Amino acid sequence: MGNAVIDGDHKAFIELANLIHMCHESGDDKQALMPSLLTVLNEYVGGHFLREEKALRSVRYSHFDEHRRKHDLFRGRLKVICEEYSSGYRSVVNDLHNLVAGWLVNHILSDDMRYRTWLSRATVDNRPLAFLSMEAESSARESGDGDRRNALANNRPY
Repeated sequence: MGNAVIDGDHKAFIELANLIHMCHESGDDKQALMPSLLTVLNEYVGGHFLREEKALRSVRYSHFDEHRRKHDLFRGRLKVICEEYSSGYRSVVNDLHNLVAGWLVNHILSDDMRYRTWLSRATVDNRPLAFLSMEAESSARESGDGDRRNALANNRPY
């Protein structure tokens, strides 16, 4: 993509997808890790999407709303998978690796490449993803209905 911070996030995202795949394929002995991996994936997605959205908002990216909608759709799919898994439907993770890796590659090549010329090092929050994840979670709680998008849409601090 051309931005070291965001590229690093993308690489970590692929590694996490591969770890989920390995855990799923390894059988019962590693299945106990899956809830933790799903939690990490959710936190990662929240932090990374917040990083991108903050950067895009700061440069008044002309396709910001469309880009955020795509993030929201993926976030929603992931939330449903996690909820179903927690409810005992273990098979929902059968294709999670392909969903995550496929979505990410498509998103980078089609959507993220559109904004690459808009961003510079200065516009991307380079704090570790753990901090951004906590900020994304905090924003979601503060928005009342658990929806971080409201905080962004209403220009409240995030």
